[in-house]
Amino acid sequence: MSRNPVLIHRIARVTTEIFAPAVLVTLVLVTSPFTLPEVTAAQAAVAAFFVTLLPFSVVVLLARRGKLSDIHIGTRTQRAPILAGTAVSIGVGLWLLTLMQAPPALHSLVYAVLLGLVASLLINLVWKVSVHAAVAGILGAMLASATLPLGLLWAALPLAVGWSRVQLLAHTWPQVVVGWLLGLGIFAVYIVFLR
Repeated sequence: MSRNPVLIHRIARVTTEIFAPAVLVTLVLVTSPFTLPEVTAAQAAVAAFFVTLLPFSVVVLLARRGKLSDIHIGTRTQRAPILAGTAVSIGVGLWLLTLMQAPPALHSLVYAVLLGLVASLLINLVWKVSVHAAVAGILGAMLASATLPLGLLWAALPLAVGWSRVQLLAHTWPQVVVGWLLGLGIFAVYIVFLR
């Protein structure tokens, strides 16, 4: 059986795009009124706007203008200013959520994202870590823990995302594995301290 490199590349590209960090985090925040009944749709919309939609819109704009390597910010040295700007946007979102009297559960989700973002920023100052793998790792762990024992099938999510990042030559396996470990670490902090 021969391998079709074009097909493999397409599958990896689609996997990377569908399970990109902004997509996954937006999905978690937008669906939070269904999983956390005390969260209103307006609160979820504000969280999604400031945590992912506004920062990612800026990334897309900068990438189209040639100021960033691509929408996934593949050049490590370009990541710090974007991640720092995203942290500021998240801070504004948290302030607005406080004014909206959003429940602690939504604040906890946003704080988990902020913690992951700051950790990624610090690591990326010296080494390139896969943020795709980190976000897929935390989401896979969240989904698995919420739906055990069948939830263990969600472990396929970070594996598929990691494979796609390596196939596209965006990351090495060590960068993906560290991303997974980072995601699991953030999940542990979320479970123990934030939830």
